[in-house]
Amino acid sequence: WEDAYEQAEATLARMNVPLLQVSGLCDRQSFANNLLFQDQGKTASGSPYYAVAGYYIYRDPSCDGKKDTASRWILSVTAPNSNRHSDLDDDGECSKEAHTTAGNTDGPPMGTHTWQMRCDEDSDELSGRDVTLRMVPQGEKYSLLRGLGWEHPPGGGWWDLRKWWYIGNTVAIPRLDIPSLNMQDAAGGFRTNFPEIGGTCTVWPSLLAMGATWDASVVRQFGEALGREFKGKGANAILGPSVNVHRVARNGRNFEYMSGEDPVLGSRLAEAYVQGVQSEGVFAVVKHWVFNEQELNRGSESSNVDEKTKWEIYYPPFKASVDAGVSAVMCSYNKVDGVYSCSNDHEFKVLKERMGFKGFVQSDWWATHAMSIEQGLDQEMPGIGSGDSHREYFAPDELEGADQKAVDEAAKRVLAVIHRMKLSGSTKCSPPHCKEWFLKHVSTKAHVSLAREAAAKSVVLLQNKNEVLPLSHKDVKKIAIIGSAADAPSYDPNGQGQNHGDWATGDYYSGGGSGHLSGDVVTAMQGIKDQAHSLGIEVVTSLSNNVEAGVHAAKQSDVAIIVAGTTSGESRDRVDLNLDDHADELIEAVQRAATTIVLVQAPGAVVMPWRDSVDGILIMFLGGQETGTAWADVLFGDHAPTGRLPIMLPATEADSIPPGAAGSVPYSEGMETSYRSKSFKAAFPFGHGLTYTTFEHSPLVNETCADAQDCQLRIRTSVKNIGHVAASTVVQLYLELPVVAGLPAPFLKSFKKTSSIQPGSTEHIVFDLSSSDISYYDVGAGDYVKATGTFHAHVGESSADIRNSLRFCIGGCDTANQPPGILIGVVAAVIALSAVGVGGFLVFRKSKEGSSADDASPLVNKGLQHDA
Repeated sequence: WEDAYEQAEATLARMNVPLLQVSGLCDRQSFANNLLFQDQGKTASGSPYYAVAGYYIYRDPSCDGKKDTASRWILSVTAPNSNRHSDLDDDGECSKEAHTTAGNTDGPPMGTHTWQMRCDEDSDELSGRDVTLRMVPQGEKYSLLRGLGWEHPPGGGWWDLRKWWYIGNTVAIPRLDIPSLNMQDAAGGFRTNFPEIGGTCTVWPSLLAMGATWDASVVRQFGEALGREFKGKGANAILGPSVNVHRVARNGRNFEYMSGEDPVLGSRLAEAYVQGVQSEGVFAVVKHWVFNEQELNRGSESSNVDEKTKWEIYYPPFKASVDAGVSAVMCSYNKVDGVYSCSNDHEFKVLKERMGFKGFVQSDWWATHAMSIEQGLDQEMPGIGSGDSHREYFAPDELEGADQKAVDEAAKRVLAVIHRMKLSGSTKCSPPHCKEWFLKHVSTKAHVSLAREAAAKSVVLLQNKNEVLPLSHKDVKKIAIIGSAADAPSYDPNGQGQNHGDWATGDYYSGGGSGHLSGDVVTAMQGIKDQAHSLGIEVVTSLSNNVEAGVHAAKQSDVAIIVAGTTSGESRDRVDLNLDDHADELIEAVQRAATTIVLVQAPGAVVMPWRDSVDGILIMFLGGQETGTAWADVLFGDHAPTGRLPIMLPATEADSIPPGAAGSVPYSEGMETSYRSKSFKAAFPFGHGLTYTTFEHSPLVNETCADAQDCQLRIRTSVKNIGHVAASTVVQLYLELPVVAGLPAPFLKSFKKTSSIQPGSTEHIVFDLSSSDISYYDVGAGDYVKATGTFHAHVGESSADIRNSLRFCIGGCDTANQPPGILIGVVAAVIALSAVGVGGFLVFRKSKEGSSADDASPLVNKGLQHDA
């Protein structure tokens, strides 16, 4: 960043050429309103001309080439022919473009003059408008701070994105070798918002599915592949990752949020994503800052969060992104403590000063409500009709009236990203001249293979009674594939702009809205059927949720596979947590007729009232184009399940937080969400996931770790595969801090995904606890503070399946609130060990099979229930 800021300072100092602003055009020409035109030299006839974003202003001595035709200044979408001295657009006629006869050969008519233009959307008749031209001295730097590419269609309606423009754009400044910023949705893949580009890029698993892999290496590979696809499409920025920690189970955008319900999981994966994307020369934009945990009333509700909860739960994935070098942050639609996020001085200070963020902050699209550059907003998107009453808050005249030190700071932040990411040498095109890049086919065999691998690794095996899985042709001769979700089509909103189709509708492969991806998908039926046939297993189908037909198919089979689903989309929360199309009734009926396996395709949490009645349950959080092949890989044993729940699946909908319907949404539960809540009952707990073997965990062993940077304590354990199938597991460490920390439960602090462990083999696991791991946020101190006292490390296979625990003390043992038996043991241990010391720690161990005084504080009392 240091070198980038030095280059940014130098570039800013050279931004001294005024730009030409045009204003007063009618709606039909509104795209050019407030654009800042750059000097392009002179035409062949000797007059100056200006250009920006595919628009040109120049003087034509004779628009039709005839001697008696008066000269005119023209606003055109056609560049002047450099070889012609008149009729510069070379069409032999005076086109009905905006023009005026005012002015002379020396320059365009500055000030206000009457221009003729087409204003009626239903007619090409010309009408006069007062148009103002002026020079803007600081125009070059202002160009960095406001988007373009969108326009308001004549007659009203939603804003339209111009053809072959990216979702977010700034203008290039060739004089200074500054490229356009070509920023595209979304965090989970290149958004196919023009119908011509459908099928040219990979439909990846959702970010929540990536969260379910608990695998930073997979997310890193995914980020690199995303970077390559976006770069191959001419984009130089990805509007992602999306990292908000889930609070509301029905949030319509949960499928976009990789963190699931945990800040540590989100932090680890966000770091891998950012580093992967940016390694390809494409910059990442982390979102949505901040507390955008529901879609209901997202443009007006105020998320009111206490300071400790902010730092312990919701900030960490953003901080991890900052530490990973993320280039930009997108602020959200909602208010925070009564102030809009994109105007929230306090939250911007947290981001830029407390977290040390060096990049730039841009608004979400139409999330600006005031000229907020002095509060910390650096760039308004998309730059037209933003905010209240369609006002453009970062228009040139508004920026001229703002504090110029703040303007310079914002411009430097944008320039620093351009220089740090070396975009001047890597940017392929500038809109509107990007069509050839949009049309390029950027998905590859390697990317499809990675999409399949990631989808398979995201599958969570929730239940496997009597080892019904994996399916084998030796035991299963015929299967039934049942349910309307089994062969559901991919939904294509035909996103010509955002005004065609229902853009917020998702499907069972990708959620709806700005994060929706559409293309050719392998459905569950296709993938499973193909694999079954290759193994000689017969398949019958009932591709509806008709109960009678489903039962009939099930009775013909050895195993019935029901595919059930639900989806969600941006701008609206889910109505409930149920599966679609009366799937519960179908499942209840079929399970009485045959051995039943249920496959769930969902954007987040669902309720499963039938869970105790069926034999197998697996869930995939919207798996993208390789959904069907991934299901087949898991069901038939080519991939032993490795996914773990990034969220808690509630026993009932009452075991979750609903969206707040009022204007003020207090996070009154504080940190007690998901597995941290004492009130919620889980059908399947956070971190849960079975596989096709069993693992045995050894007791925990502690040691000092002076050899590692910022390691406060090292904990060792080992995992042995005592089953018959090679598989991997995710070993999870939950740390219970001393009472002074004020935390409601043990928090996930680390996790390790093992390699594929062969039967009978063992893999050793090492957890190095850092200063941050043993710290808590102290509101009084206004910072994180290292805890002292008694800690408990709990290691296991989920937040509820704890295999071993280790007690240790830092700075002396905390004897408060401990039962007498424990106090006696602790005091005796202190007396016995104080003379020798164990790296500054006192340690007490407990294994699941053993018993000790630690049993007086079972984890179930910390809200880690499991009722499966």
